[in-house]
Amino acid sequence: MLNSLYTEAINKKGQLKEPLEELNESKIDLESKWNDTPIIPSKSNHIIAAGDGSYNKKKYLNFNFYAVAAESLIYNPTKEENKLSSIESVELDIMPHQSFLEDRLRNMMSIFEIKTAIKTFREYEIDYYLDDGSILGDLIRPIPLETISFEKKQEIIDSAYLKIKKGYENMDSDISSLNYKEEFKEFFDDEEIDEHDLIRLLENLENLIALKYLLENRKKIIAISKTSSSNELFYANIPDMAILDRFTRKEGFSKAYYRKVSYKVKHDFPIENEFFRNLGFTTVFARLKDYKNIIKIEFPYYIDDDEEIKNILSILKDNSTEGYPYLLKKAHKDVVISNQNMTSLSNVIGFLDKSGREMLD
Repeated sequence: MLNSLYTEAINKKGQLKEPLEELNESKIDLESKWNDTPIIPSKSNHIIAAGDGSYNKKKYLNFNFYAVAAESLIYNPTKEENKLSSIESVELDIMPHQSFLEDRLRNMMSIFEIKTAIKTFREYEIDYYLDDGSILGDLIRPIPLETISFEKKQEIIDSAYLKIKKGYENMDSDISSLNYKEEFKEFFDDEEIDEHDLIRLLENLENLIALKYLLENRKKIIAISKTSSSNELFYANIPDMAILDRFTRKEGFSKAYYRKVSYKVKHDFPIENEFFRNLGFTTVFARLKDYKNIIKIEFPYYIDDDEEIKNILSILKDNSTEGYPYLLKKAHKDVVISNQNMTSLSNVIGFLDKSGREMLD
């Protein structure tokens, strides 16, 4: 089969063209959308933190074994020693086979990331927190549908909201479906409600509650993405990031564009709907070092001053290597959970169940 694919690749060599090849630079208004200007590193002693998360799973015949991890790194250049600190959150557990398993694990990872960030803000006086990904993207991502009726859903939300919120006020509860089973046991006895639907609903609520607490510090949050499919700068059928990566080479940053959540989201949020729908975001693309990759930078508030944006980019550059924030790069490497890690962890625990792949080994 692989040989056939290589043969097909040879046959199609030169026939498949990248869409960007058909896009002439003269058709792109780079001059008004891109500031081709050096970004001078800031030499001020800002306290910078950054966070990332990861998850993985190992599928067995009877269940899924999963691991979730998140880390925040805090760099304080004013300290004489131990300038780098960290906060970690981890969980290992099993869960039954179910629909939307990947969505649930991604949601759990998001909660771990947010909880770790909230704890960082509470324990450290930081100037900026670098978040991996897009907060706006997380908010507008469709929520997996459940079969719970509207009336039952409201009853669950009314019962769960204050309990989950209190846990965040005290920072004394970790996300865990097992804890939810005990806390909201009465709902599992309802034959009309699927257990997995209920757990997903509760975890979606917790994600929104956590995000609202995090966004209390939104003037200090900078979300950074290595990839992006948005086309809200050039309105082409090709992502803005791809266009800028192809047609620019030097340091600089793009014209900012602005979005409210209400513009992007068609559904109502089950809690704090007015708060989330009124959130505004500022997005810019930037290259922090000549000939390095473009990154997407998102601020969960409005910035209409190029000098303010440039000052923040200067701080980012001062804390970057090869055009990317060092703390984010380190956090990513620290939290990655590989398939080999999952195998090792399952061996430590001593699972005897088969994965179903033994016949292929």
